[in-house]
Amino acid sequence: MWSAQTGSLDFVTLHRAYRAGTLTPAQVVEAVYARIAARGDDPAWIALVPREEALTAAQRLTATASPDTHPLFGLPMAVKDSFDIAGMPTTEGCRAFAHPAERTDPTIARLVDAGAILIGKNNMDQFGVGLVGVRTDYGVPRCVFDAAYISGGSTSGGGVVVGAGLVSFAVGGDAAGSGRVPAALNNIVGLKLTPGLISLGGRSAAGMGATHTVLTLTVEDAVAATQVMIGFDPDDPQSRPEADATKLAIRPPPARFRFGVPSPATRIFHGDAEAERLFDAAIARLERMGGTCIELDYRPFHAVAKMLYEDAFIARRYANLRSFYDSHEADIYPATRTIVGWGRGYSGADVFVAQHRLARAKRALLAHFDSIDVLVTPTTPTTFTVADVERDNIALNAVMGSYTNFVNLLDMCALAVPSAFRADGLAQGISFVAPALCEATILAFGAAWHRGLGLPMGATGNAIPAP
Repeated sequence: MWSAQTGSLDFVTLHRAYRAGTLTPAQVVEAVYARIAARGDDPAWIALVPREEALTAAQRLTATASPDTHPLFGLPMAVKDSFDIAGMPTTEGCRAFAHPAERTDPTIARLVDAGAILIGKNNMDQFGVGLVGVRTDYGVPRCVFDAAYISGGSTSGGGVVVGAGLVSFAVGGDAAGSGRVPAALNNIVGLKLTPGLISLGGRSAAGMGATHTVLTLTVEDAVAATQVMIGFDPDDPQSRPEADATKLAIRPPPARFRFGVPSPATRIFHGDAEAERLFDAAIARLERMGGTCIELDYRPFHAVAKMLYEDAFIARRYANLRSFYDSHEADIYPATRTIVGWGRGYSGADVFVAQHRLARAKRALLAHFDSIDVLVTPTTPTTFTVADVERDNIALNAVMGSYTNFVNLLDMCALAVPSAFRADGLAQGISFVAPALCEATILAFGAAWHRGLGLPMGATGNAIPAP
């Protein structure tokens, strides 16, 4: 029997109960708001949909739809506060930027049309600049396993509300790892497709090389939610024509495969011996699954990762925020203000040089996939306390992106999944990474890996349901 206090919100569990008639979307909404209230003041949320409004949406849905007609029927969701929701303010984590939205972002509208029930908007690193979750005017979301530690960013609140069992899924963004890092630190799943399969709707005037992501309890749930978001958008110059034909599916991985990993000499763990030990254990498990480990020199990948913020590509961030930044510089979180301000220091010539350097690196690094099926990395080298990050924000944030920042720059897709629990009780994740439009590869490996772990989902204590 599903419990209002502890019952799982994963897609399979809820849809089975809905079909059996033992649970209704309205009952789930009531349970969600009770759980949110039980947590008390929670900076994972910036704004909640009024409870009665969410209940009305659930009741209307029950009268007109079912899990068989709407793939996200009755699933409570949260969205990062970078998305517009009509009638709610959009803040991007910055009070001075807050403004009422006149229309709902088309991607979010797709999810609602598919049956999802919006619960609220999540906290985030301001303007999506950050992987630590502390760069915000609305309090600091904290890891679901230890409140002294960061939840990861920039989709910081999303990682918390999924990991804590408050919603079935959260929608975020990912230019540098903003959906994958919170997934790793909160023992959940973060799926980042090839850029261009999900429309940005013109949100990025300077071409951020970003995409939207979902945070879920299982890989199967990530597939179901993400499929609704995929589609070609002729009004988005970065949208891929392949999007309309892209059908995500989870198939078994090959019985024998070759996977690349950072070589021991080029790994980055920031002195975290426990994280390195657990990654070695992950490699051994992949070998037992039929894999042959291929060690790669990770330094060229890391060099590309550093280009995202430490080279002319940071001018993209400034270009997208220029009008607000120039008129409200003093209102921006200090670390965010510093980093975005770096973009002022690069010329158009610098950008062209950086693009050429990236193109050369991309050709060389993608050649590795001639001899491997998938690249496997830690999702993060380590983790930090909130106090650590507040003392040394920019440097420690850079550490957190060591294994994520390169992916969008190289036009790749990635899936972050749980891997293990550390001796201190914190979660650690790994990522499966592949070239553009190779989602089938990362989903095959990631789903088999996650289901075989036997770990509970997030911090809920609930096991992954049987297929």
